[in-house]
Amino acid sequence: MYTGHPYTTQKQEFDFLKPPEYHWRAPFFVRRTGNPEAPLAFNPTDSREVYQKAMDQEIDFAASAGIDYWAFGHHGKHSPVHRGLRDGLDAYLASPAKSRINFCVIVHCPGIATVEFYEPPSVRHTEEEIDADWRQYVAEYAQLVTEPTYQRVLDGRPLIYLYHPRGLGEGRRHEFAPPDRVDRCLRLLRKHLIETGVGNPYLVGMIDPRDAGWERLFDERLIDCVTMYHQRYAGKDLKYGTLWGFINSHTLYGTFKRPDLKVIPPTMSGANGMPRYREGGPFPMWDWSEPATGELAAHLTGAFDYVAQHPDKCEANTVIMYAWNEHSEGGFLCPTMGDAPDYVPVTRQVDELRQVLRDWRPR
Repeated sequence: MYTGHPYTTQKQEFDFLKPPEYHWRAPFFVRRTGNPEAPLAFNPTDSREVYQKAMDQEIDFAASAGIDYWAFGHHGKHSPVHRGLRDGLDAYLASPAKSRINFCVIVHCPGIATVEFYEPPSVRHTEEEIDADWRQYVAEYAQLVTEPTYQRVLDGRPLIYLYHPRGLGEGRRHEFAPPDRVDRCLRLLRKHLIETGVGNPYLVGMIDPRDAGWERLFDERLIDCVTMYHQRYAGKDLKYGTLWGFINSHTLYGTFKRPDLKVIPPTMSGANGMPRYREGGPFPMWDWSEPATGELAAHLTGAFDYVAQHPDKCEANTVIMYAWNEHSEGGFLCPTMGDAPDYVPVTRQVDELRQVLRDWRPR
């Protein structure tokens, strides 16, 4: 959820949606100001009451559409950075409406032990620092999974996504962590949750398809399943209508083709980061066009059909979608603000999803 802070994601800036051609993307709780220098605003006083009201409405939109759970990008409560990625989860947990939709976490593994928001790649933390920080994360997960609305799969296993687990503690270097560190940390996570009696976690590695080393994590039972955070690296000027076909051929029947591999199919509500581009943009080779009417429904239908046709491979019986609220990055189901003065939320994406969730049946 957009919090009004400039540092919610990598290279985030206040003015991503400032150009008029992107105002239509602004989420439903944003309003026009009439000031051309700052044309859009949400919660300028950082009021917790205003923020909570927006979260309560988001829960209503998502739950009414039939969404089972949100996967929150997670940074620890103890962490001195990434407040924007923590505010959404805190508001969800504080909501009287939270029972309407479950939640789980996406662990940002490379960010473990980070103490400054933008640590340069030259910063390296010691194994002791990484272990100490990881223990705090593990303790928090042992508490979070006791929440009545924490998403569980396979008869009660807490669902935990691990973003790029092979980079655990490596920060912004885009390097792989020493294997013994990854093994030690993932084994501790599973061991601690089992020993505290909250369940054997179902650990899902969000892998990078350009790296084959993730298979070792699955083979050695450090993770239970694989998926991707989003489907990228497909080319330029891509059409959303071809996205599911690409996921199907290149990922499900490509990267994830091993018969014994357990998979949660990755799906996408879109990915068009044009508002973020600066002189070529920080996210090359990633864009897909906006989904036209009916294309999101076809995309989801394909994913649900795959799960139904591969019950052993898709044992968790779920899919994950990027994203609910990446409005500037171009993947969002969350309704947009509509036009002044009434600001009736535009719900086309979530309405299309609602119809699929209501009407889909196994073939």
